[in-house]
Amino acid sequence: MINAIVDFFGRLLQFFYLLTKQVGIPNYGLAIIIFTFFVKLILFPLTKKQYTSMAKMQEIQPELRRIQQKYKNNPEKSQQEMLKLYQKHGVNPFAGCLPILIQLPILLALFKALKDFFDPVKHPDFVNIEKASFLWVPNLGSPDPIILPILVGLSTFAQQLVSMRMGAVGGTGDQTQRILLYFMPVFIGYISRSFPAGLALYWVMYSLFGIIEQILIKRKTVVVKEEAGKK
Repeated sequence: MINAIVDFFGRLLQFFYLLTKQVGIPNYGLAIIIFTFFVKLILFPLTKKQYTSMAKMQEIQPELRRIQQKYKNNPEKSQQEMLKLYQKHGVNPFAGCLPILIQLPILLALFKALKDFFDPVKHPDFVNIEKASFLWVPNLGSPDPIILPILVGLSTFAQQLVSMRMGAVGGTGDQTQRILLYFMPVFIGYISRSFPAGLALYWVMYSLFGIIEQILIKRKTVVVKEEAGKK
């Protein structure tokens, strides 16, 4: 199953390269950007469902904390009251996990497809492809040790920060979230030093498109709430 998805993504990336060739600007960097946008488009319904569920959970956090405090000596009663609260607000505490579980094998296959695509062993002719350069990167099949890893870290940090401030995850006051906010971008940026530059470029664009995606979903949610409030 995973191999079939990997093969599909590999063919899709090649298709987008041929598309750039057809319009007279053949470049694998542009193909990766188009490819990333396409992937985001496919995963948008799942991402929206995940974001909406997590935002609802965030909204009722104060009430959940009050219940936990009130019934701290009665766990069974606390669970009952929390279930009532979930039902009242139409919230499923596990709904945000399902989209993640569905996306995970897709993203793993996508990672492998991009890694394989730029693997000189599996594609020995790639290192000689003229159109494999992009901006300052001479070859997307080889690692870019400085600039792209920095951009990977910054874009990851920006996406996490936007998620926190827009209420998709716990606020920046949460200690665990603060640690992840700073640790994850540094860690991912560091390991991306060994990635093919094309894979690092994909990660940067995926994060940037993710920021735009979250802003659009948030705006849509606000508009829906305002319209519901007027009725």
